[in-house]
Amino acid sequence: MSFVEIVLAIVKIAIVLGFCLNMSALATWADRRQSAMIQHRVGPNRAEVLLPSFVIQGILVAPGLLLGALAALGIGSASRPEVAIDRFGLGLQLLVLASWFNLVVLSWRVEQKGALNAFEKAVGSAPPRSYFFAGLAAHGVAAVIGLMLSKQQAAGGVDPSTAYLLAKGMGAILGAAMAGAGVYAALRIPKGTYPLRLAGTLHALADTIKMIWKEDFVPKNADRLLHALAPMIAIFPALVVMAVVPFGGVMCFQDADKNGVFNFSDLGHLAPVMARDAVCEGHAVTLQVADLNVGILYLFAISSTGVIGAAIAGWSSDNKYSLLGGLRAASQMVSYEVAMGLSLMGLLLIYGTIRLGPMAEWQNAFAWGVFVQPLGFLMFLAASAAETKRVPFDQPEGESEIVAGYFVEYSGFKWGMFMAGEYVEIITSSAVIVALFFGGYSLPFLYSDGVEVALGSSVLFTYKMNHLAVTVIQIVAFFGKVILMTFFQIFFRWTLPRFRYDQLMKFGWTKLLPLSIANLAISGVVVVALDQAPGLQPVLKVLGQLTNFVVAIGFAAIPVGLAWLALRPTERTRFLNSTSARFAAAAESRAPA
Repeated sequence: MSFVEIVLAIVKIAIVLGFCLNMSALATWADRRQSAMIQHRVGPNRAEVLLPSFVIQGILVAPGLLLGALAALGIGSASRPEVAIDRFGLGLQLLVLASWFNLVVLSWRVEQKGALNAFEKAVGSAPPRSYFFAGLAAHGVAAVIGLMLSKQQAAGGVDPSTAYLLAKGMGAILGAAMAGAGVYAALRIPKGTYPLRLAGTLHALADTIKMIWKEDFVPKNADRLLHALAPMIAIFPALVVMAVVPFGGVMCFQDADKNGVFNFSDLGHLAPVMARDAVCEGHAVTLQVADLNVGILYLFAISSTGVIGAAIAGWSSDNKYSLLGGLRAASQMVSYEVAMGLSLMGLLLIYGTIRLGPMAEWQNAFAWGVFVQPLGFLMFLAASAAETKRVPFDQPEGESEIVAGYFVEYSGFKWGMFMAGEYVEIITSSAVIVALFFGGYSLPFLYSDGVEVALGSSVLFTYKMNHLAVTVIQIVAFFGKVILMTFFQIFFRWTLPRFRYDQLMKFGWTKLLPLSIANLAISGVVVVALDQAPGLQPVLKVLGQLTNFVVAIGFAAIPVGLAWLALRPTERTRFLNSTSARFAAAAESRAPA
């Protein structure tokens, strides 16, 4: 392994660790935010930092100026006419995005704080959602204009000097628009001091600082060594599991010196285009910390060691409630590991591999795993929730039964490691679910050479993309899916009630285990039957392409739905709906007039 490969490995480790640790803080915030919304209390929005107005103005101005300069330089510096037309289309889309986004924010601020001038009064006369949906329509118009210009350029209908002028003009307009938006936002800030809360995300940072300085309490008769090691053992497997999860495809660097040695000069020679199913002729860098042949077996082996931390913490604390929590955690995690492993066997029969990289490639070529193994996905999701000890499977921590369970005798940063480890486990389980069932880093119709929308043997749309653009989209797609799956799992806590411990064990052994065995048997029969019927392969290909259409429509609907929920007018009404309230209302109705 060369020095450059070692550096790139360290960078990949830093990306994975940074994502997991930062997302654990955001997941903590989301959990507390939901709790505050349900219980109607302040929640994590209490932590704040007081900043003077000139700092706030600088924070608002700097991104606009920086993005404006980058847009002006990037859009206007085209070397070929066809590139200039493409960058003009990109700049037009970015201009539309910047316009409706700033109008939405300004309209919302006018609704909240009032208008400062006639322009803001005119902008605030329409609700924010109107600008959003108008922006979507404008994006469609901009796309049509970009396609028309591209076709004219391909046919030789656009003069090269005109193409360069369009690109430079769009770069200047876009840069001025972004810089102007930042300056105008800064001018709206009057002099004074303002609290910065960042929607409550600073609370996790405040908690971390507080835990560092809190007393490290150790019970008198506890085993001090094991008591200190338990939190480290609990969080270590959750982080190491991410080593085999690919967060992107393969980056191909050209061998600039033609000597076969990967050095720093090769990093500036990323392959411009990567043909589909082509082999990298230079230096291939997998966007995966460790591409092991054992693949998912490594995942099961490492994740199963997480029970050791909970068991040691429960035993070493010299507390009966901690011991009960450790026993519960050990029996629960061992029980559900059996169902978890068997729930994936049907999926492995279909993929024909135990490595997670080829699994993502199979899903990109055919269909996502959730469509070919829907029952396996539900069983794996339930088993992973039990492995992460989240509601409704949080019996090892049951506050109402065993006073917080196996970490009841922990305080300070050791307690924080247990809590952070729990949320990191949610993130890593979400990453594994995405890699196995939701295409990993792949997106519908996105391949290594660009976008190709096809149905059967008919190609409906094709758009070629360079290697860097495809790689960036794949990385963003993977981490975006993990974030969505993480928040989906967090919703369990405030949606489902906790099982009794006997119900939990019965569910694992008498429901999940038989279902996983039945799913494995049925999957084996179906796979063998399909192998014996080659005439069905074209039909299966079309069905896989139809699932891509379903996923593409779903992805398009998500931002529209979120924007509708975020921008619609809301009315909040406090109400009391409890047994005592109903009794009081009934007594009042029966009282004589």
